[in-house]
Amino acid sequence: METSSREREELRASRIKERPSWYSPLGHLLAPTAFGLGISALGVLLLEDVRPWEWLTIPGFWIFSNFIEWHAHRDLLHTRSKRAPILYEGHTLNHHMIFPAHDMAVRERGEWREVLLPPLAVVMLVGLLVPVFAALWFAGLPNVACFYMITGALYVLSYEWLHLSYHLHPKSWVGRRALIRFLRRHHSVHHDPKLMQRWNMNVTVPLWDWVRGTVADKDAAEEALRPR
Repeated sequence: METSSREREELRASRIKERPSWYSPLGHLLAPTAFGLGISALGVLLLEDVRPWEWLTIPGFWIFSNFIEWHAHRDLLHTRSKRAPILYEGHTLNHHMIFPAHDMAVRERGEWREVLLPPLAVVMLVGLLVPVFAALWFAGLPNVACFYMITGALYVLSYEWLHLSYHLHPKSWVGRRALIRFLRRHHSVHHDPKLMQRWNMNVTVPLWDWVRGTVADKDAAEEALRPR
């Protein structure tokens, strides 16, 4: 789905025009962050007499979260669904069109609205953890339940913070960090219209891209990032 620079600028202008006057970029980032950290803190407070094997559930839950991210990105954000077309439209038709692989940086903080999840979506994602949390809790595994909730909530926040960092200017303090440079490159390749439906689906750490063989090859990546 190639788009011209004129089409991108027209979409950008329309999104700026639609932005509410009360919109706060910092509020958009910090309110869901406070919510997620609050849930995680509550989980920590509920832990009691943690046994060694229970700590080992944390990496397992993280790997599971990484798979869910990969799967949801591919099958919900890049596949048009009759049940939730807004996910495809907001991500593929807006986010990807405004930020092509060779021009990823936001131009001003107001454009964080085009990068961050809607605050309610963060609440809903954390809410989706509740059924498994409850099942583990009532199965007599309260510490495992808490680790599941803590890991899941912090994973959602890591998605938000890392994704935003990739869309900050590469010469900013955050953009110059070595880890961010590495992860931004992986994500930027995904923003190429020819690659976005199949390659580099992980936004946080590309573990499941590696497991599923969906890391774009070097030549395709170089072409995607070539200045236009």
